[in-house]
Amino acid sequence: MRKWIGLVLGLVLLTGCSRPVLQRQTFTVELGQDVYANAALYIKDAENYETDQMEVEALSPGVVKKENRFISKNLDYLVVGEYDFTIHTGQEDLDFKIAIKDTQPPTIDSYQQEITISRGEVIDWSRYFEASDLNGVSFSVESDLDTSQAGEKEVTVRIQDRFGNAVERSVKVIVQ
Repeated sequence: MRKWIGLVLGLVLLTGCSRPVLQRQTFTVELGQDVYANAALYIKDAENYETDQMEVEALSPGVVKKENRFISKNLDYLVVGEYDFTIHTGQEDLDFKIAIKDTQPPTIDSYQQEITISRGEVIDWSRYFEASDLNGVSFSVESDLDTSQAGEKEVTVRIQDRFGNAVERSVKVIVQ
């Protein structure tokens, strides 16, 4: 009987002193979104713990804490990559990763649907498109565009970032 009471008391003590666990081992965040230093975002059932007493620390080089956010040095966001973090709970450290991914295409603020150029001119598409992406943009034309002869042609311009996220727009090119 005594052993049984001791076992029950031990179980009660163990369940009353549960330790926090992570929601997952790796968290994925879109490039440009804030990565906060708030332990409650990463702890499973965070409302059951004093997460405001816990500290989130970046372990990867080049990551700095600015106010309550983590950023890459000299930027206002974390660049694409995988970063190591730990949460100091007071009882133990919980290690986890945050993967920053770029899955969004560039943004086109404005562009000309029709452009006129001189024969033989090489088109600098950045003059006709206002496009942006945190990873920069590049332009390409999917069809052959011969600017050596006068005429009109509808072309598809592809604007993409370095991770292959792209958006396309049709443009009428008039060669004079």
